[in-house]
Amino acid sequence: MQGQTPFITDENNMILDCAFGKIEDPAALALKLSQIPGVLEHGLFIGMTSLLLEGTSSGVIEHRLK
Repeated sequence: MQGQTPFITDENNMILDCAFGKIEDPAALALKLSQIPGVLEHGLFIGMTSLLLEGTSSGVIEHRLK
């Protein structure tokens, strides 16, 4: 939520913006989140790409899967 206004999708689902810090085992977290009833998506794109582009205040950092 930003202030007191929740983020709601076009389908009236709530969007929760969570900060986990460094995720040591993203695949395990993705599985746990997917098993929670009512969770539609989690935003952890496991096995879907080999390149991540991170935007920072000093430019773009490329992270490639080894």
